[in-house]
Amino acid sequence: MLVETRRCGRLYVDVRGEGSPIVLWPSVLCSGSMWSSIPEELSRAHRVINIDGPGHGRSSRVREPYTLDDNVDAALAVLDACGVRRAVWCGLSWGAMVGMRLALRAPERVSGLVLIDGNADREVPEKLPAYRAMAMISRLLGPIPPLLDRLEPIYFSPYSLRANRPAVDAFRRGVAAMDRESIRRAVDAVILGREDLRPQLPRIDAPTLVVVGADDVATPRARSEDIVAGIRGARLVQIPRAGHLSAWEQPDAVREAIEGFLATLAPQSARRMA
Repeated sequence: MLVETRRCGRLYVDVRGEGSPIVLWPSVLCSGSMWSSIPEELSRAHRVINIDGPGHGRSSRVREPYTLDDNVDAALAVLDACGVRRAVWCGLSWGAMVGMRLALRAPERVSGLVLIDGNADREVPEKLPAYRAMAMISRLLGPIPPLLDRLEPIYFSPYSLRANRPAVDAFRRGVAAMDRESIRRAVDAVILGREDLRPQLPRIDAPTLVVVGADDVATPRARSEDIVAGIRGARLVQIPRAGHLSAWEQPDAVREAIEGFLATLAPQSARRMA
């Protein structure tokens, strides 16, 4: 289905399964296919709402600037279109940033958070010139091979680069096919334009699982530890042999972490109803 949003265009949403809802939002430069086998496995017990981010995958191209707060508006539009009052939000990188902001603005819509390879801080200043240069190259020339070569070690672990080339090559093909302007808008919103959210994290009261790839260089473990320190009761799980796209690189391990977390939510819901 396609969901119309105010600033983020039409978002493609794949809905499958029945049960308590869980929403998936992927990383920048990835579509909902990034989750590999996870949606299919989770849909055996849950209603899985898998979103392609603005300008990504089967969502419409984006021509106007938007912000992470606009992404929250889009997330609420998807929940409303699906008739979902509350859901577990599961986001990787970009999706984690949206999820934290959603939990702060509309806590009544979030029954739990799974924040994978996320970052609550601004981008490291030393990295900003490189990201700006990469965005400019992509806009002018498209995702050319030298640019894709630079992205590989940012997104994938050394293990995946060596032993999981099908995933890496699928990522390269996906980025190469992307609309240039949509890439620019996503980079502006998610990487260059985000603010430091850490002072606000103690306001989040949703049960939270934080997941990080052991070899994530884009958002290293320290960024995940910041989130765990800020959200009361949050728990951290590290995924071996995984970089920034841990759900793509090690889907079984990430799914097991998600399912373990979801199992802890059922008793909490029962206590609230008692």
